[in-house]
Amino acid sequence: MLIIGSYHKTGSVLFSKIWKDYLNENKKLIKDFNHFDEVNDTVIKNTKCVVLIRCPMEIIISGVRYHQITNENWCVNIKKYNNVSYQQHLKSLNDDDKIIFEMENCAFQTINAIYNDMKNRNFNNNVLFIKLEDLYDQKNISFICDQIKNHCGPSFKIKSKKLCQSFIKCLKTSYHRTNDNNNYTYNEHFTEQHINHFNNLFPKDLLDVMGYTYHTFEDLKLSKNEK
Repeated sequence: MLIIGSYHKTGSVLFSKIWKDYLNENKKLIKDFNHFDEVNDTVIKNTKCVVLIRCPMEIIISGVRYHQITNENWCVNIKKYNNVSYQQHLKSLNDDDKIIFEMENCAFQTINAIYNDMKNRNFNNNVLFIKLEDLYDQKNISFICDQIKNHCGPSFKIKSKKLCQSFIKCLKTSYHRTNDNNNYTYNEHFTEQHINHFNNLFPKDLLDVMGYTYHTFEDLKLSKNEK
């Protein structure tokens, strides 16, 4: 059994579709978790896992966009923010406060879950973490599929060429995407306030553990100038 994992707003539907396409009728060969943090420690210690992650700042800004348009029950109907839903409260805020609210709530849970899994729960190196952003350039797909094949080992008999075809096929379809361009969008919206709040809110080694950059507002300004 191979575990496929992801987290909210890290391409969960996309990743599931890729593996369903690859396995065709042999779906029992995998177990798919779109909240990988809910997988038991013992299971991880004894099972190969392939997990999709995303830039934490992009999780935040994507969440801001998505949670204003989704019809998911927890977001639309459950009133726990001054007797209004998550979506209603988010929509009532100005653009800057929307980012802060998302950062402190839904995205906060997701980002910390990824951080904890990467730092503390990759037992026996059984988890291969793949960045969603690396899928945006088709030239990377073949390398990523080879990584998956090598990670899973001979017992799983991953056919990297076939898997590559499933990646490319499914990447042509938009699954709940709020941004159709294959690039970062948070740097267009984050201000110095957001960067400082992010750095104060999350563990100091978060970006290092997850393998991303932009620690300071100066880094963010530099990235904007390079566009």
